[in-house]
Amino acid sequence: MKTRLFQYEYKAAGLADIGKCRDSNQDEVILASGHGLFAVSDGMGGLTDGGTASQYVRQALPLVAETNIGEMKEADAVQAAEILRSYVQLISDRLYTQGNSPMNFRFGATVAGVLLHGDRAVFVGLGDSRGYLLPKYKKNPVQITDDMNIAGYLVRMGEMTKEEAKNSPASSRLTAFVGMPAPATPETRIVEVKPGDRILLCSDGLYGMVPEREMAKLMRSSENPEKVCRNLIDAANAYGGRDNISAVYIRVI
Repeated sequence: MKTRLFQYEYKAAGLADIGKCRDSNQDEVILASGHGLFAVSDGMGGLTDGGTASQYVRQALPLVAETNIGEMKEADAVQAAEILRSYVQLISDRLYTQGNSPMNFRFGATVAGVLLHGDRAVFVGLGDSRGYLLPKYKKNPVQITDDMNIAGYLVRMGEMTKEEAKNSPASSRLTAFVGMPAPATPETRIVEVKPGDRILLCSDGLYGMVPEREMAKLMRSSENPEKVCRNLIDAANAYGGRDNISAVYIRVI
């Protein structure tokens, strides 16, 4: 597939799975393939309407491409990143005003997304779902988005290792999320991509279960992107499947 915004062809797919321990699936995948915009959203299980929040993200986020395609086409990657960041902020702020208050949070979700633009991948994150880049000749994926939780903050400050963070209760304490008090604080990252590179967006139900080295092997396990997503989800379930699992996989051709 090729879009008006991205100079390379690519193949992409996304899947969500309930896992082995949950009664419902609050993960969503967003595939606006014709515009080169993809994301995952993980509803916050501790809130009354976490699933409603992730559904709202799934419905609202593709509109950023549909309503801004002309502006995106004329923009460079930095400008496109600001459009994407502003739109995710708007989604979050609207969700907050519709049902949340400082004393009562009903709605909440994470989002990790990517827009393919020129020869760049523009990542956006709000919460602790992740975006990865696996360069063609690298063994391990590179985490592009930040984990917006207490554990992620401690890792960035050098006070905790990434492995320690994986099993820390602080990893479940989000510092930012969709539906947070306005104004929301999504972050963007712009990275160069080349043919042979692979991109993965996923919820913590995947990266919290499967080691990154194994994730890299699974990202190269098939030419079929849907099969790659299924292999990743099957691995997370084999490790216990303690949470909902979502994955969006993109291979640049």
